Amino acid sequence: MAMRVTNTSIYRQYTSAVNNVHSQLNKSMNKISSGKAYEAGADNPLAYYSGQRMDTEYQDVLSKKQLLTDIDKRLYQQEQGIRTIQSTLATGQDNAASRISYIMNSPNNEISTTVGTVRDDLIQKQQSMINNLNSKYESFYVFGGNDPSTTPFALTYDSTNNEMLLTYSHKFAGEDTAKEFQFQLMEENGEYTFKLTKGDWADLEKAMMEQGHVDIGYGSIHDTKTLIDTYSGGMNVLTDITSDAMSTKNYQKEDIEKALANSAIGVLGQGIITMNKYMAYLDGDRTVNTTPDTVAGGTTSIDKAEFLDKMGGILDQAQTTSDKLGKVYSILGNKTSQLDITLTRLEDDKLNLETQYQEKLGADPYEAIMEMYAYNRSYTAALKVSSNIMNMSLFDFMR
Repeated sequence: MAMRVTNTSIYRQYTSAVNNVHSQLNKSMNKISSGKAYEAGADNPLAYYSGQRMDTEYQDVLSKKQLLTDIDKRLYQQEQGIRTIQSTLATGQDNAASRISYIMNSPNNEISTTVGTVRDDLIQKQQSMINNLNSKYESFYVFGGNDPSTTPFALTYDSTNNEMLLTYSHKFAGEDTAKEFQFQLMEENGEYTFKLTKGDWADLEKAMMEQGHVDIGYGSIHDTKTLIDTYSGGMNVLTDITSDAMSTKNYQKEDIEKALANSAIGVLGQGIITMNKYMAYLDGDRTVNTTPDTVAGGTTSIDKAEFLDKMGGILDQAQTTSDKLGKVYSILGNKTSQLDITLTRLEDDKLNLETQYQEKLGADPYEAIMEMYAYNRSYTAALKVSSNIMNMSLFDFMR
């Protein structure tokens, strides 16, 4: 019995062969686009699963690198904010300390309008400091501590009543609304203090103790003291009282109020209020303050001798506060340096993994291109063959 080979059977075999060539062509094209030598574990089980492990490590390095890059930039913003405040107070050109020195020298302090010009300059510098304390990285307030979404500070000054109010806002985790703390700059017994007039002291204490420790490759997650604290609350910066010190030392409300009065914001506030009182004296108000415990505000005036005495103390405090800000700046710089070292190590890990991955699973680009061209020619030739086998014979209609 003779066997007949019909066009249908030939075409079926041809189709299978073309599909196989097309599949190989697709694989070679995928090698070029993905850079991978293998698509599935069956192609090379040992290399494939080794690559899977490296890929997991690689993604872990990338995620850590992204996280630490964000933290590094946030700390850099904190550094720049502190540096700017320090420069505005006592180290930069045309700083507040130099303006105070200027107004202490005669005849600069003999005309109310001249004193008023310097006072207005200090007000602007003070608002500039507030803006620095409210600076942001992306959508986060860098001096917000654990609350990156609430604007931390606001400052108002009423020159008519000589009243200065500092407001600090902070939202605790799990709460819908921010707590508000208001301080009024007052003079009691010849010394200035930022009196807490609104808000609960326990809440303020809690806000100043917040921390944000991050594992950057040093220390142990079981001992947070060995990890870097990436949060710097604005109140901690102003008072020069760290979250650690706030947690371990028995600070009282009066300690915070005094420290806040001697902060960069408080020092300028002292100068502004003092100059406003002296301006009242120059303008003819001779109601000189003789009661040592009178609060700052109102129309009470001070004469030139008291003005110079108070401004001399304020100038000294400005330099002391500037030195403290320099210390905070240095601490932040050390944290940034640690992060930079870790980021450099992570970048090295990333490059090493890329090299290992390429050696174990990477496709040779020249070989992959030549392979693709070879399969492409085979596929093109196979398609041309189809015209010779597509004609139907009589046997194809016979059963």
